[in-house]
Amino acid sequence: MGLLINQLVTLSRMDESTDSLIQGDFDLSNAVADTVSEFQGLAEEHHYILTSSINPSIQYHGDESLIRRLTAILLDNAIKYCDPDGKIQLSLTCRRYPVLTVENTYKDVDHLELNRLFDRFYRADKARTFSGSFGIGLSIAQSIVNSHKGNISVYKKNDMIGFRAELK
Repeated sequence: MGLLINQLVTLSRMDESTDSLIQGDFDLSNAVADTVSEFQGLAEEHHYILTSSINPSIQYHGDESLIRRLTAILLDNAIKYCDPDGKIQLSLTCRRYPVLTVENTYKDVDHLELNRLFDRFYRADKARTFSGSFGIGLSIAQSIVNSHKGNISVYKKNDMIGFRAELK
């Protein structure tokens, strides 16, 4: 219950204002790569193949801890909902703005209400037993992206689900 309360407080604070952001310049590529390496072992435990394609030396001005949290939320979500022996792919590119994408295999992607995945407390798989999540991780991810004046979207392609966050 304490975890849920902490997550709701975080979400509430982020919705209220962007004044609490600790903005600074940092190497986004390194921050994302560090977060990927933290999830590598967990992916291997579940027999998933986690790959990443990260353009080097992308500099960004924002709240580094929140961007790391965004990356962790997307990877955590991918691990929770990846098909058995599935694949998870992360990419970080930059043209005008940095774009972070996380995709994972999910054979039931056609049965998802993609437009609801960012809703608070929405859980796509109602049959799942409680796994320690409350259905607000993607809402927090959306708030993080919004606080950085970016946008986040979800898409499906073939048997994969993907999340694309453009950071401005």
